[in-house]
Amino acid sequence: MMKVVVNEIGTCRRGLEIEVPGDHVRDEIERSYREYQRHAKMPGFRQGKIPLEVVRQRFGKEVRDDVVGRLVRESVLKALEEKELQPIDAPVLDRVDYEPGRPLTLTASFEVRPVVTVSGYHGMKATVRRRLVTEEMVEKSLGELADRAAKLEAVDGRPVQKGDYIVGTMSCQFLKGQGKNLDKEPLFLEAGAENNHPDFNAGILGLSPGESRSFETSYPDDYASEALRGRTVAYAVTLKEIKKKVVPPINDDLARELGQFADLAELRAKVRLELDRRATESERLEVKDRLLGELVSHHTFEVPPSLVEAHIDGRLEGAVRDLVERGVDPAKAKIDWKEEREKLRDGAIKSVRAMIILEAIAAQEQIETVDDDVTAWLRDEARRHNTSVSALKDQLAQKGRLEPLRRQIVREKSLDFVLNGATITREEK
Repeated sequence: MMKVVVNEIGTCRRGLEIEVPGDHVRDEIERSYREYQRHAKMPGFRQGKIPLEVVRQRFGKEVRDDVVGRLVRESVLKALEEKELQPIDAPVLDRVDYEPGRPLTLTASFEVRPVVTVSGYHGMKATVRRRLVTEEMVEKSLGELADRAAKLEAVDGRPVQKGDYIVGTMSCQFLKGQGKNLDKEPLFLEAGAENNHPDFNAGILGLSPGESRSFETSYPDDYASEALRGRTVAYAVTLKEIKKKVVPPINDDLARELGQFADLAELRAKVRLELDRRATESERLEVKDRLLGELVSHHTFEVPPSLVEAHIDGRLEGAVRDLVERGVDPAKAKIDWKEEREKLRDGAIKSVRAMIILEAIAAQEQIETVDDDVTAWLRDEARRHNTSVSALKDQLAQKGRLEPLRRQIVREKSLDFVLNGATITREEK
């Protein structure tokens, strides 16, 4: 029978000492020899007719290494199951010893989530700023809806003004630095927009349909678009048409155009209802943050370093994606990534501690993630990404993210449990 000893190396680390009986190892090696005898091919012997002693001489080391490697993997998995241990990552083998006729011994170590008992989460109290929905907010939202329903109409009899949308062609040639030259490419943009280079705005304002204008633009070394950074480009723009955005008036016609609304009053009521929903959700999120922050501050314990590093990795990956979306090469950005990691460390430790606290509350209150919870999450996420539930589930399964998803859902249910039992005071400021 395999012997297993679990050592507590630290709050978040465990060690395994495993001993596999020598006779079991011997039997497995002999069984493998017979398998080799049946399937191995050697010159001068028919398949399956190689003498066992020849197999031992020819394949001895290969067979022993295969058997020992397999027994190591199987014994570690069996030990984890037997001792009800759940490593955060795959165990690391620290030592493997085997000599013929003796037991196979090995040691392995791994990180685990700390065993935490959480208290003080029943009947918590929190104060939150009440979010009031005003008439000004309703009018602003209606204005945004009208702006999104705006149409572009052709303008005649005058040159380009700020705020116009121009339709035409653009050619460009790089005079300093390398880039892709263009010849009469379609052009559509807002004249005078803040995200346009000032030289470009100056080059197109005042143009009339049918006219062309050439100008040069020098881009600074820290320009947002890496493709233009430090370059000087000669542009030639030909204007074909001027369009102006016409925003419809906020009235019954707009309400009917936007959806199944009988009149403006019904649209206004719908807008207010949505603003009220957002305000309530904002208050709810603030309360959750306050309650969780209080629990974290009252429960200090060591957290697994690997979870902290994983959290930091996620934050930095988000920062890198943001740089790429803004056209900045992360490798060339003037960022000390080691320093950024350290800046994120304290926050990452608190976030991991919060995760463990919520999972501990779930265990204490027997809160579980059921299949319906997962299905509901997948349905909402699939709708947001315009995909099917099955496709999204397969994608998460391939990446090994279904179990982390279940943990995430159970943490959310735990925090809802704390929130539902809390006393919330709403202050108007």
